[in-house]
Amino acid sequence: MPRRLRLPCDRLRAQYEAGATTITLARLYRCNPATIARHLRRCGVVLRSGRFAARPFDEALFRRLYLEERLPLTRIAVALNVSVSTLGNWRRRLGIPPRRRRT
Repeated sequence: MPRRLRLPCDRLRAQYEAGATTITLARLYRCNPATIARHLRRCGVVLRSGRFAARPFDEALFRRLYLEERLPLTRIAVALNVSVSTLGNWRRRLGIPPRRRRT
């Protein structure tokens, strides 16, 4: 039989607003993160988005570094302060075909 959790709104809200995630709160209260999220919503708390914000990028600079200067993706990633997988996403979004590997 499921147990009924009695989570005090004021304490739960304070912990969440102080930066605790639903996952850390679920571990603390020994329940599922979805349960924590449901309780927070019932307490009137607007939940934070778990998604990363999209990073703006300079398309012209990316095209120049990738297509004209033919820099390795690792160097471009360092220069633009993003991951190599982000560069792959940008490349696909822009319709730029992948470069052939050097042999």
